[in-house]
Amino acid sequence: MIFELCAVNIIAMKKIAFFLSLVFLFSACTSTKELSSTRAENRKLKRLAEQADIKKAVESRRFIIKVNRIYISGGGNAEMQPQNNFVIINGEIASISLGYIGRTYFARPISGINFNGHTLDYKMESDGAKGQYKIQMVVKAGADKFDVYLTIGGDGYCSISLNNSYIQSVSYYGTLVPLANPKNVTVQKGDRI
Repeated sequence: MIFELCAVNIIAMKKIAFFLSLVFLFSACTSTKELSSTRAENRKLKRLAEQADIKKAVESRRFIIKVNRIYISGGGNAEMQPQNNFVIINGEIASISLGYIGRTYFARPISGINFNGHTLDYKMESDGAKGQYKIQMVVKAGADKFDVYLTIGGDGYCSISLNNSYIQSVSYYGTLVPLANPKNVTVQKGDRI
């Protein structure tokens, strides 16, 4: 009889332990699921904030495109250093510093495109559904004029095409970074503006 009571108690204890382990397992699964959904929401909110910053930068004409790839006209591409290859649009002013691989229609070959100029004929089209922008502009630097075509995605990735009468048309790929708001930048004595 004592053995029968002990056996019943052991079976009851096993059932209780089994049910408690199921409760802990379900609670762990739901908390993990909640944690992963919170992470997904945070990533989505961060992506939406980045897209809003990109939209604001493009529409205010204040951005840098850090170029990391050049597409060669005969096919193929080459990687570039983004800190050395960039396009800056700051309102009416454009600064372009890009490596160049291609044919030149000039007395001497060139290996880079470097100039500061003013934007003329600035035309921007936006596709709200895709979050994409297409910008056409002419950048004039002294007697030179460059036709610049930008296609900017909502995620900041963009392609650039440059045309000039002295060089073969060339295409680049890079990432857009919004320029800092000048109200938030402090100028120290001795800084160059």
